[in-house]
Amino acid sequence: MTTSLKTIKQLIWVLLGVFILTYLISLNMENHYVVANVKWLSNNFLFAIAGGAFASLVVVLVCEIIKYRQLKFATEGALFSYMGNLYGQFLIISGNCKRTLNGHDLVPDNLIQSPCDNAMMLADYINGIDYITFCGKNNVSDVLSKFKTEKFLLLKNVISSFIYLRIAIREDSMMLLQQGKRDIVTSDCPHVKDALNKVIGQTSTILTYLDQIISQMDDGLDNRYNWHNLRKTLNTYQDNFETKTLADYMNEDFVVFQS
Repeated sequence: MTTSLKTIKQLIWVLLGVFILTYLISLNMENHYVVANVKWLSNNFLFAIAGGAFASLVVVLVCEIIKYRQLKFATEGALFSYMGNLYGQFLIISGNCKRTLNGHDLVPDNLIQSPCDNAMMLADYINGIDYITFCGKNNVSDVLSKFKTEKFLLLKNVISSFIYLRIAIREDSMMLLQQGKRDIVTSDCPHVKDALNKVIGQTSTILTYLDQIISQMDDGLDNRYNWHNLRKTLNTYQDNFETKTLADYMNEDFVVFQS
């Protein structure tokens, strides 16, 4: 978007210059401030050239403005999609930890690995978005600017720290082996239980933050994406999500792909 906006601003300055030149030529045609209408050059010719250039520049400027508005709309859509998806990934992280904790279940190494990887990728996408407005800042540019400067690295550090859940699993596994027990790590094991609770707590603050900034963006876009209803749908789905067990998988019908 930066390149498109620079092009528009440059065209405006050129258009202004051509307009002034055309105006001066028209004044000269009326008042003859400078000698013109010599054998090989006339005011009418100069006015036709300047007027034609001005008209062409107007057309080019209008096309660039339309292109910028389309790009702006698409960028806002991409940013909202990434932000909403990021919210969803942290919702999955929180949901996985809560269900495991409340169900006293086995804790696999990759319990939250996939949504963590997705969240990292989405954070990078958001940080790489080029969004700039023609006249000052709006809600979207303000949110994006603050995210890049204040929250991006902090968010990635928090996601990286979730690796300690896997470390907690290893710690409890070694502890069980030292006690002569089978190394079956569940959410009741001390290190894992504390780690799950910490991940849930950190995720809760991130979800609150994301909800606030997405709502702020959507308000600035006149509720274009209806975040309130979308958030409600995401939370309802996650609250009613049921984890598939091995027995569920074994009882499923074969999926046959046909051409």
